[in-house]
Amino acid sequence: MELNTSQNDAVLNCISKMHSKSSTFTLIWGPPGTGKTKTISVLLWLMREMKHGTLVCAPTNLAIKQVASRFLKLVQEHSGDTRCLGDVLLIGNKERMCVDGDLKQIYLYDRVRRLFGCFAPLTGWKHHLSSLSDFLENGYSQYLQHLQDSQEGDTPSFFSYARKRFAVIYMELRRCFNDLLLHVPKSSILEVNYNSILLLLEMLEEFNHMIQCRYFGDEIRKVFLYSNDEPDQTNSSVVTLGKMRIKCLEELSTLLSCLKLPLTSSKPTIRDFCIKSASIVFCTVSSSTKITANKKVEFLVVDEAAQLKECETLIPLRLWTLKHAVLIGDECQLPATVKSKVCTDALFGRSLFERLSSLGHEKHLLNMQYRMHPSISIFPNTSFYEGRISDATNVMEKEHRRMYLPGSMFGPYSFINIEDGREERDELGHSKRNFVEAAVIEEILYRLRRACFKTKRKVTVGVICPYNAQVVAIQGKIEKMRFDPLQVKTNSVDGFQGGEEDIIILSTVRSNSVGKVGFLSNAQRANVCLTRARHCLWILGNATTLASSGSIWSDLVRDAKDRRCFFNASSDYVISHVIAKQRRDLDRVNVEKSIHISSSKNCRVWVETRSPNDLNEQGTSSTSVSHYAGIPSSDIVVVSEFQRPSNKNEDVEDITVIPNKENDKDINAMPVIPDKGNVVDGNHILAIPCAMLSNLARWCIRSFRS
Repeated sequence: MELNTSQNDAVLNCISKMHSKSSTFTLIWGPPGTGKTKTISVLLWLMREMKHGTLVCAPTNLAIKQVASRFLKLVQEHSGDTRCLGDVLLIGNKERMCVDGDLKQIYLYDRVRRLFGCFAPLTGWKHHLSSLSDFLENGYSQYLQHLQDSQEGDTPSFFSYARKRFAVIYMELRRCFNDLLLHVPKSSILEVNYNSILLLLEMLEEFNHMIQCRYFGDEIRKVFLYSNDEPDQTNSSVVTLGKMRIKCLEELSTLLSCLKLPLTSSKPTIRDFCIKSASIVFCTVSSSTKITANKKVEFLVVDEAAQLKECETLIPLRLWTLKHAVLIGDECQLPATVKSKVCTDALFGRSLFERLSSLGHEKHLLNMQYRMHPSISIFPNTSFYEGRISDATNVMEKEHRRMYLPGSMFGPYSFINIEDGREERDELGHSKRNFVEAAVIEEILYRLRRACFKTKRKVTVGVICPYNAQVVAIQGKIEKMRFDPLQVKTNSVDGFQGGEEDIIILSTVRSNSVGKVGFLSNAQRANVCLTRARHCLWILGNATTLASSGSIWSDLVRDAKDRRCFFNASSDYVISHVIAKQRRDLDRVNVEKSIHISSSKNCRVWVETRSPNDLNEQGTSSTSVSHYAGIPSSDIVVVSEFQRPSNKNEDVEDITVIPNKENDKDINAMPVIPDKGNVVDGNHILAIPCAMLSNLARWCIRSFRS
């Protein structure tokens, strides 16, 4: 459990403040890769040793699962008795948390399921103790009764009967009490009973071994009739087994009278017992509502505290028994998600961590990073943390510099300039994508797979995209690729918060002449993107767009050029051909699209009339335009004299009003469909915007009726 100086100071400060009651909050500032999860684990270890009731919270099921997994690993590595984990509990959504492996030992759902059988009044722990005690006390009498009840001809020897009967009872008791030792806290069992159970299981194991492996014949009867008052027999094995039987009976009697555990078949009762008796509880902040007021929680630890809204942090803080709270996070990374502009302006998304920090509350900075190669960490360190983070020895060693692909373009850190990228909106118009960058990423992944297949090296690769549409575009490109031995994960920036991979490929998407980068300009979002890689970070983007954005990306492009980490994608022969091919494919698709249709809630049909006589009193065309494909009249706007709509907020970029000079056209003929979506009939010009309901497509291929 070695800690560096900053980690050690943070842990000692938490313990000191808790016992001195000088402050109710401690802030630990944990930049990327500085070992905050390890720091939390050591702190929780000490809280467990000091028997302080502790609640550990995080924003998501995944985040709390990671903390619990790290703590459990620490317990298994440094605890003398790993079979007793009843005082550690993990609460979470069964479907979202996907608990497996060792975490099942502390997961509430699995714990309740295992204890349900142990606490059952008729088949639980007390039943097993009584059954074994009765057999060891009256085994021969039970055998005689068995002979009376059995059919004629079925007359096993007492030795055969005793061996089989004992094995069944012993195996059931051992399974039950192993579950009790694992899932019930030692404080609920009591130390003396805990030791008695261990002694009993040890003696029963030896008794079972002797009775199964040796042949006693008729002398087995002497074992079950043996008493301490009798003189020792000549057969030492019989004496040994007889004395062991008496000791087992004594321990069984002690446990039956002293062991106070629930006897219930109610799962809610068992669930409450597990929560109340645990000293370390892991859960999300929302699940902390399950922690009732009658449970004594003295210590609260909140991981990723900067990602939580203030109101969310108040959920676990409501527990009146709390003495101290530790908030661990990084305000330089993504905050809580708030979509409403009104709420954003009102600072609804501000975290308690940020509020206390802004008020001058002391923060303990973890200042040693163990994740990123120095070439990767230098820019985030200087841009977001004022150069206060040091690189640990492990990332500065030669082994941490890994070249997965040949060429300086694919070194530890590089910006790959793709000037020919094309940014566009997806079909819904909600997100952006860049198929050229997606094609380049596909080529890079293909090279990585081929290189790693030759070396048999297992490598994890993360592809980060700021826009969900780009995530979908890349997944569509690579969905049929076989990556073994690569492990490839494609996700948004939010999806990668808290994660790390060997290689990170970052697609910035934006490519325009005006330097617009949207929410990509957010420095916290950029920080997350740039701090996920261990060995290699390759950034793909349009340098001209990013450099003229006036954001953190301008500094990044300039820094890459100054450090000679800037490369033009066109300098790679294969990548340049990939870009050219993708551009040709995009051009062909655009030509083939005569009408682009997508769904929109605010679509309108714009109708140009030939004369004012075509308007009725309501201002709509005398022609029943609403008849066309069932378009409501409320969704039709009539434009007379070729005027644009007066409402400047209406999206009319795709509307083109053209004069009608085909008055002699047969109105029953198929309508003419110009390039920009204008539909012409004998009486009206219908200029259809791109965002139009799908039923317009069906209407476009039907004849008009006036």
